[in-house]
Amino acid sequence: MKRALSYFLLALLAFTSCRKDNNDSVFPGTTDERINATLADYQSALAGSQYGWNARLVTANGSIYNFHFSFNDANRVLMFGDIDTLTASERKESSFRLKALQQPSLIFDTYSYLHILADPDGSVNGGADGEGLRSDFEFSLDSLAADSIKLTGRFQGSRMVLKKATQQDLETWQNGHWKNVLLFEDLGARILNYFKRLSYGGVQYEIHVNNTDRTVTLIWRDGAGNAQQHTSGYIVNSTGIQLTTPLTNGANTITSFSNFSWNTGTSTFTMNVNGTTPSSIAGAIEPVVKDLEAPQRWWLFMAQQDGYWATLNGFHVNGVDDAFKLHNIPNFQFLVFWPRFGDAGGGLLYDLAGWVHNENGQPTIVFGAAFEPPVFTANGRVIFTWLGRLGDLPPGAQAPYENTAAQFEDPLGYYLVQTSARSYDMVSARDAKAWITWEY
Repeated sequence: MKRALSYFLLALLAFTSCRKDNNDSVFPGTTDERINATLADYQSALAGSQYGWNARLVTANGSIYNFHFSFNDANRVLMFGDIDTLTASERKESSFRLKALQQPSLIFDTYSYLHILADPDGSVNGGADGEGLRSDFEFSLDSLAADSIKLTGRFQGSRMVLKKATQQDLETWQNGHWKNVLLFEDLGARILNYFKRLSYGGVQYEIHVNNTDRTVTLIWRDGAGNAQQHTSGYIVNSTGIQLTTPLTNGANTITSFSNFSWNTGTSTFTMNVNGTTPSSIAGAIEPVVKDLEAPQRWWLFMAQQDGYWATLNGFHVNGVDDAFKLHNIPNFQFLVFWPRFGDAGGGLLYDLAGWVHNENGQPTIVFGAAFEPPVFTANGRVIFTWLGRLGDLPPGAQAPYENTAAQFEDPLGYYLVQTSARSYDMVSARDAKAWITWEY
């Protein structure tokens, strides 16, 4: 037994010695040569697709976006993207590189539509400041097949799959099909009312579209009169919007929206539900389901902790953010609403809408509008009555102050819509075309 083992070891040594002497390698070529060959394969594939590549990107937040890329051998790429109607209709050129990092990587190295999603400035894409929508513009190349390429974002871990496009795929972008679908995300810009109604199957649904998270929320009353709510993600494609979680309401099911058209005369969207059923979306002046306790809940939350709600832009009116130009006032930072801010005498505690300015590096309430304790109505509204002005108005502040105070004291009051644990929208009960977002 020992002799047999000795012969085996001798044979193994001879085999390895022979391979060493012949300078053979398990892998052909040097490491650099193999990496360069891999990069060349990717370059050939990217530039070799006649009609470019369809791309589906899933951000680290779970939102899904579609792109079309056409690469060439001069490190240039042309792209469309379904971020908005502009990116879906105007083809943008930028540059790219293939580079060996920890593994072969595709880098979009000049600002492109991909960079919009990854931009850390939240005002660019609606995401959080510092992280944007948690997407990438540098990708590790994971695999290459005959008609597809899989990639993973190097920093946020977003995932992207490229599939060879056909001539028809390219033409759907060039001919405006994707742009037309994205009219759906223009609801907020075209219908000036905060509340928007979808009519389908004899039911009125309040519809809210969140373009940033790519979700749709539908609110309605069922046959028994009970309030119902359904939120679903959605995926954009060249023909319409597909809900990731279909809505079911008795015999009615909603899975998709398509064939969008905007009627300027009636300020109404028409479309098909589930591919065939004609429907429409129009503005409304009140919610389908009123949260009757929301106004008092909003007010008491801060009154009980001697705190304040804050808004960066003041009132949105008739489609215009910061409608009363608060940010035109020098050193203005934000507006607060502070319940029970002070005593007006005789035990009357007043509320304050206060203008916060940067005073020597410190946020300071410089002036404000005082209001009597609000009235809460039985049908879910809050009504404010102006009491007086506090502080002196600095140059340029008179019109912003007067317009804001006048908007507050609309005698029809406001509905409160809770949008998260830390935020409410206060919506005009007059026409739902003016509202303010409060956060803390």
